[in-house]
Amino acid sequence: MTRHLRAAFVLIQLMLAAAAQAAASFTNPLPLRLADGSLAESCADPSLLRDRTTDRAVWYLYCTTDPVSRKERDGDGWRFRLMPIYRSVDLVNWYHVRDAFEERPRGLAAPKAGLWAPEAVYMNGSYFLYFTITDVVDEHSPEKGCASDSAIGVATSASPAGPWKAVPRPVVPPRRAGGGCSFHWTFDPDVIEDAQGDRWLYYGSYGGGVFVQRLSSDGMGLVGDPVRIGANDRYEGAEVVRHGGWWYLFASATDCCNGPLTGYGLYVGRAKGPEGPFLDREGNDMAAARAGGTPVLAQNGNRWIGAGHNTVFQDPSGQWWTLYHAVDRKQPFFSAKDKLTRRPVLLDRIDWVDGWPVVAGGRGPSDGPQAMPGVRSAPAAAPPQPVSTQLWQDRFDAPRLGPRWSWVRPGAAGSWAAAQPGLRMATEDTDLHLDTDTAAVLATPLPGGDLRIEARLRLDAPLDCCARPVQAGLVVLRDDDNYVKLVELARGGLRQVEFAKELAPVEPHYPRYGNTVAGTPGEWTWLRLDIRRAGGEERYTAWSSQDGDRWVGGGTWTHRLGAGARLGLVAMGGAGHAVTFSQVSVARLK
Repeated sequence: MTRHLRAAFVLIQLMLAAAAQAAASFTNPLPLRLADGSLAESCADPSLLRDRTTDRAVWYLYCTTDPVSRKERDGDGWRFRLMPIYRSVDLVNWYHVRDAFEERPRGLAAPKAGLWAPEAVYMNGSYFLYFTITDVVDEHSPEKGCASDSAIGVATSASPAGPWKAVPRPVVPPRRAGGGCSFHWTFDPDVIEDAQGDRWLYYGSYGGGVFVQRLSSDGMGLVGDPVRIGANDRYEGAEVVRHGGWWYLFASATDCCNGPLTGYGLYVGRAKGPEGPFLDREGNDMAAARAGGTPVLAQNGNRWIGAGHNTVFQDPSGQWWTLYHAVDRKQPFFSAKDKLTRRPVLLDRIDWVDGWPVVAGGRGPSDGPQAMPGVRSAPAAAPPQPVSTQLWQDRFDAPRLGPRWSWVRPGAAGSWAAAQPGLRMATEDTDLHLDTDTAAVLATPLPGGDLRIEARLRLDAPLDCCARPVQAGLVVLRDDDNYVKLVELARGGLRQVEFAKELAPVEPHYPRYGNTVAGTPGEWTWLRLDIRRAGGEERYTAWSSQDGDRWVGGGTWTHRLGAGARLGLVAMGGAGHAVTFSQVSVARLK
């Protein structure tokens, strides 16, 4: 063989190897093809079902009502497809079949109602499609003329592709939260079957919490009393699966649809039965005031933010996966003016480690090649734990503050004191949010490079408080309108660790503030903020702990606060409560 032939042979082999590798791998987001061959750009609240009528692995994907393409218009407005359905044989390449409905079901959904969060199941020899109706017709509502009387509806079909015929009455009718048009959010159905053949329906959202209730044998109604399994104002999008003798509740938290500041994230707990209680790895109940939930899919600083509202399943080889929607922070909107966030669908592998699900090796939403479903591969490696060397620590054990500290807008007289022991601050009726920049901030300069900030604090407020978002913790800020914030927050009987970002200026109609959740506070709460600087941008990763030993990771915000960023301590959101900072430290990350 000549040198030229050998070179050509090697080139061909390399090309074939590359083609084989490409065929055996995929990269997020998943391609969803419409009838004209163009790609759909969004599939929010994805739900998955395998066709039971064939031995072949044929899968159907159901998406919430939304625009799917910037090309599609309905007159002067956007075309909202009523729960589009796609089909696939490999779980990666999807092709549009039809929309579940051509028009909103008459006699069930009001003319402008949203049809959200489809959940397709096979039972009783037929296919059932459960879905949210954001506004039912007056016939099914206890209060006429309301637009907030949401419910769960169902449609049936002989095929997972449809056509679907809606049942003319809700499975879960509107549920009152108060007088007039005050209703709980009856959203996001999920159906599971237990070992005895009983079926359970999960439903609910931030307004009222998440509940589970037994389904009637015909799948058209409920039996018994509802059980709350997710805290009020904390979770939505319940997804429950059984693995290894446990029932696992995956649920999503914060705003799903905030463009480039979407902080939606996915959390998990497990229980011995479908009615819970669902406890996280630290033993915290997901329905408690100090709401539990182990972060299982938190944004990591790459292009993907706001990952959540997932479905969990096994491929034909037995490997576990999750489908979910996320937001590309570089292309976040269909239209910022119309508040329409693009939510492509992503797919990542789940491995079970010590009885708990680990998505994408614990690295967050993936943005690189990964093995196709059905192709055996080793689990993704867990990210390495960073090492730090302490630069300074302050226990505030002297009556005067050290020289490194200075006030941005000092608090009211008598609102703070050191050596109590620690630093004692009173929460004030102030804030650091959008155009309300009234909070006192005790600040200190930060050195350059990669850093780890830690603080231990106690917020003395009853678990059933507060009408306003009382909060205490850390900020890293350039100015009042450019910061990241990691705080313990108390509002409406809910306690959680919130991790937020604000920036200005922004493009027209873009948001300035977004938040995510970074764990569960304790009697004392430890907060940790890791800062990595590269390419003119910083990555801020939040952690929290209830004992200072076991840390829970809570996602990453990117920002450009620059070399002059300062560390600040805050106690704000509402007056009348005490906060103690027992220590604050800054370390160098390696």
